[in-house]
Amino acid sequence: TVVRFFHEQGYSLQVPRPWPDRQDDKLRKAFIDRLQHLHADQTVELWYGDETGVDGDPKPKRRWAPKGSKPTVVRNGDHVRMSITGIVWPRTGEFFGIEIPYSDTEVFQIFLDEAAKHIVPQRRRNVLIVDNATWHKRKTLEWHMFEPFYLPPYSPDLNPIERIWLVMKAKWF
Repeated sequence: TVVRFFHEQGYSLQVPRPWPDRQDDKLRKAFIDRLQHLHADQTVELWYGDETGVDGDPKPKRRWAPKGSKPTVVRNGDHVRMSITGIVWPRTGEFFGIEIPYSDTEVFQIFLDEAAKHIVPQRRRNVLIVDNATWHKRKTLEWHMFEPFYLPPYSPDLNPIERIWLVMKAKWF
């Protein structure tokens, strides 16, 4: 059947993720050029940071079922959600993260404080690449050993930690 053919070719039935249509190609190119420059500098370590939310009771959006049947999923009405803030150093795979109740400037500062306690910098400059969330841009933040560098708007594909979140959610949640 067609379905078997697709499975044999390595495809599976999936719900597509929404993709932003407001990306600025000039900003993305400038970011990539600056990133390559930083990557070539032997005194710089690039870290990537982000937050993600995890649902403890995700509702499956689609599933295979016999024709005419109405598949069900057990749902007791409770909703469990947690958030995780993390940073990753792709050169070594080092990861630091904490579970948080929500994201705001105060919670992000706590995260930065904890990261500074647990991470031993290997180089003089540690650049932390984060998105444009309002809590990442507060002037009151104490970045400790990190120097913030912001992703272009609507560009999660340029942040490797997004892939970690996808794998984590697929395997454990």
